[in-house]
Amino acid sequence: MDGTPRRGRTLALAVVAAAALVTLGVAAAPAFADHGNGDGNGHGHGGGALYVSPHGSRGAADKNCGTAAFSSISSAVAAAAAGGTVVVCPGTYAEDVIVQKPLTLIGQNATIDATNLENAIQVVSSDVSISGFSLVHANGEGLLVGIDSLDDIGLLPPSGPILENVAIDRVQATGDDRGFNGTESGNCKYPGDCGGGIHLNVVEHSSVTNSQVSHNADGILLTDDYGPNAHNLIQHDLVSDNRTECGIVLPSHNDQAVSFDPNTMAVTGRNPDLGGVFDNEILDNIAIGNGTATAPPQFGGVGGSGGGIGIFGSFPGAGAYDNLVEGNYLAGNGLAGVVIHAHHPGGSDVNGNDIVGDTFGTNNLKGDPFDGGVSDFETTAIAVYSVPEAQMTISGNRIRNDTIGIWLTDTVDAAGLDSNRYEHVGTPVVVEPAN
Repeated sequence: MDGTPRRGRTLALAVVAAAALVTLGVAAAPAFADHGNGDGNGHGHGGGALYVSPHGSRGAADKNCGTAAFSSISSAVAAAAAGGTVVVCPGTYAEDVIVQKPLTLIGQNATIDATNLENAIQVVSSDVSISGFSLVHANGEGLLVGIDSLDDIGLLPPSGPILENVAIDRVQATGDDRGFNGTESGNCKYPGDCGGGIHLNVVEHSSVTNSQVSHNADGILLTDDYGPNAHNLIQHDLVSDNRTECGIVLPSHNDQAVSFDPNTMAVTGRNPDLGGVFDNEILDNIAIGNGTATAPPQFGGVGGSGGGIGIFGSFPGAGAYDNLVEGNYLAGNGLAGVVIHAHHPGGSDVNGNDIVGDTFGTNNLKGDPFDGGVSDFETTAIAVYSVPEAQMTISGNRIRNDTIGIWLTDTVDAAGLDSNRYEHVGTPVVVEPAN
């Protein structure tokens, strides 16, 4: 579900304060001149890739998997110079890998088993490429880009909290976020919802492509806890059976993302330098079987736990706007295939989100109670509940085998409704008051 701010303003202000300290007196780290391989302190490692193998041996030739000089991913990452490459050979590695420099990390049928660890991989640097891994059994995220705790503020780079140009491709994140199920063994940093399979927190101009994310809490999660999350691409991913949350979810957790009038709760401006989840593209993904658990007690204990794709601005000051959802296939999800919420009392922004050219099977299997006494417990492809007035485009979608095609509150001005196609749909469009 969309919920309330998980870390909220405290974390945002702490990060801003840390950045201010850097500006006032801590010099930025010097740029690396050597883009070969080394130990991270300017010591070279032969100019080629570094190899990791379960059978790696210190001092080996390190020319291929058979002569790997490293037996742990973390040691190779530490040894690599900025801009270098680490190749992880077939095998299973019990690690929580932290990437703090520009790097290419390539897995060759490599598994990171993060049992009793926080994450499998955490990225706290821009210009990082990760591909070819299976990430399993983390208490928190399989792959976290950014931070999710005040404890980790010191990991953010001196250049600022926003990470850019992180490319995630061909990653399988399965059975992560185990802290959600009460097995965190005391080291899940956010008990109750430790993250998702893949989590981008305060990230721009980055991508998650050709990946499989299943049997986690959230699937792929984009958040703005301490700054903006924008201009990212989520494409060609299979996101399935993340039963306790959404498949792909864009919730604004930042109460400074937009400004609002406290008397009328109308949004008066956007603050894209402070927060907001905006201008992201969610293209050509498959999202099936997500959010099918019954909603937890804090959300009323009825209805589904998440949709195929969710966009949420659920408290004053939050903003999840101007995102594009196109070309996706969505079916069998607990809430609607695409669900957008902006709840009472208002003051949140979900304008400008476009849902175009998607294909929907049967969704909203568990129903959506919204708030204010309004509910939709019929199978539904697209559901938009907004207390404040909102404008968006819903066009060119193919909707099949639902009782309701598109469910809207009367506060929503949706362009393009006549261009959607309906097959075996009881009522194409239902409009109800937000109350």
